[in-house]
Amino acid sequence: KDDTASLAEVIVDRVPTAIWSSWKNKAGKDLLTLSEERGSSAAYSVVAKALGLLKERARESYEEREAVWVLFTGEVQPRRATVLEDTPPEADDVLLEFWDGDDPASRIDRSYLLKACG
Repeated sequence: KDDTASLAEVIVDRVPTAIWSSWKNKAGKDLLTLSEERGSSAAYSVVAKALGLLKERARESYEEREAVWVLFTGEVQPRRATVLEDTPPEADDVLLEFWDGDDPASRIDRSYLLKACG
């Protein structure tokens, strides 16, 4: 059962971190290992975040003509793109033009973007 709401309530509100983080089953596996083995990425995220292993990425602003990498789910290679308008951190998507192909400019969810160095 992948009940992350109940899991979060127990490990964040009810049981002290020192207790649940050191718990192991009879096979010597902790909650993080069990969630990973069972393929429960949602439970893994809750446990890892509670342990301080995961941090939410800060929302960045993007400037017009800035180069970015776009990392689409399921794709191995990121795509390069250029930001077409200034975008504040509060905006959920960014207007981009890809460097490859002839696709028209499109709005892409900011969670897929990384700023290019340089």
